[in-house]
Amino acid sequence: MAQWLLSSSSLVIALTFTSLFTGLSAGRNLLQSTPATQPPVTATFPPLPKPTMPPFPPSSLPQPTAFPPLPTTPIPSLPNPTQPINIPNFPQFTIPNFNIPNNFPFNIPTSIPTIPFFTPPPSK
Repeated sequence: MAQWLLSSSSLVIALTFTSLFTGLSAGRNLLQSTPATQPPVTATFPPLPKPTMPPFPPSSLPQPTAFPPLPTTPIPSLPNPTQPINIPNFPQFTIPNFNIPNNFPFNIPTSIPTIPFFTPPPSK
């Protein structure tokens, strides 16, 4: 079996190199046999028509000539973000502290309780 694998792999390698060198030499011969200059292309095409936009319909609305003037009312200033904002009638509440054990992720009970409905019947 091992002898067959070795001979088949060497056959594959030999065929690969043979086809590679054949392809390279054929490509070189094709490059040498093609003429250096290509004949000019004589096909001519008619010019494409230029797209024209239809004229806009006349508008009965008056056209604005400039932007309207900006309002002169002052912009109200924003509150200073460093000062606390007091919201009236906001309920003040505290979150109670729950006792969390130190081994919190690992205090899950490891014994599964026996449920009478799921226990198998006693063997006779």
